[in-house]
Amino acid sequence: MKNQLNYLLLLMFVSLGCQKDPVDQIMSECVGATFYYLDNQSSRSLSVEFVGPILNGQIDPSKAIASQQRALIGQDASFGSNPHPANTFSSFALYTLVDGKKSVVYTQVPVQTALWTKKKKNPTDPDFGCQQVDYVLTITDASLK
Repeated sequence: MKNQLNYLLLLMFVSLGCQKDPVDQIMSECVGATFYYLDNQSSRSLSVEFVGPILNGQIDPSKAIASQQRALIGQDASFGSNPHPANTFSSFALYTLVDGKKSVVYTQVPVQTALWTKKKKNPTDPDFGCQQVDYVLTITDASLK
């Protein structure tokens, strides 16, 4: 009986040792990347402020986006899926300078993904998974306060 118990314990120990390491499982999962753009079709120069995770140290949100210009304003990534605006930003605002003072002209609190246009790099890719996706927020004069 004691030998059978020892054999059973040894068998359990060996079988547990053969399982995949959780790090191996994480590393084999793909990453979805999302890039956020502001397409400023208004007649004003706009600056962006948002609250969300630390996203992209190389993008300067204080830089004004000129009228009729499109600019990268953020990027995010997630294991196994593509983040969308409501996942990335908890609030989003556009402002302009009037007489040297910041004036808020547009807000999204909470951020609404439906107001952003989703563009896939490859149109046949599914709406989930590990591709690169762009979200574009188009702003016109009618969008602004």
